[in-house]
Amino acid sequence: MNTPAESAPAAPMRWYRVGEVWLMLVLLGATVAGSLSLVATAVRHPDAHIVVPDDAPRPGHQPPARTAGAAPPRR
Repeated sequence: MNTPAESAPAAPMRWYRVGEVWLMLVLLGATVAGSLSLVATAVRHPDAHIVVPDDAPRPGHQPPARTAGAAPPRR
């Protein structure tokens, strides 16, 4: 015969007692920290400026496909 204590449903576990929740929080925190450090590194180290002698400025600021004195590609 069942007693009232045996037939009652078990109380749900609190979220902070589940190990997987802490793992998700640690991984999420590491992702945020890694993203912020990547942004900080990218801001501190800008791209190198490419200088081509005797180059005319372009609206898009893109470097030329080849230098002014280079021979055209052979086909």
